[in-house]
Order: sequence, then C-alpha cells, then structure tokens
Amino acid sequence: MSDVVEVKVVTGKARYVDARTETLYIDGKEAMSAYPLCECPEDAILERDLLGPSDFASLLKSFLKEHKGKKVKFVYEDEPEEEEE
Repeated sequence: MSDVVEVKVVTGKARYVDARTETLYIDGKEAMSAYPLCECPEDAILERDLLGPSDFASLLKSFLKEHKGKKVKFVYEDEPEEEEE
C-alpha cells in the first residue's frame, strides 16, 4: 500500500456545447464529477445529483479518515480530445 494518495482532476469538454466538465479521482477511483446541465436538460428536471458544499465536506471528511497521515499528490490534466469524423 502506497503512502502517497493521488488526487487527480481531469478537465474535459462537453459533447454538444462549448462547456467544461470535470472529474475528480482519488487513487484512480472516480469520487465526483460535474457536467453542464445544458448537455442533458432532462437531468435538471429529474433532480440531477448536483454537487455543493455539503457534498464536498462529506468527501473531505471521509478522505481524511481513510488516508490519515499519507502524503497527497495533486494532478491536473486535460482529457484527450476526441477526433471528429
């Protein structure tokens, strides 16, 4: 087991609009993601799982418990762009 936790933020682009998406990974596992509602407006009507401060606080609390005493490495990268046909 590693004594370093990797926290990675991957930034991408939404498929149909010029908007940004972000996905947070902790040690390679997706922890949360955010996408624009305009990509799929039905999600807004169906009470899409929007992220807010309480979600972040909960994630941080469990992160600190699980990885107590470990060093944290932060990585930021862009998603590879898809080739248009």
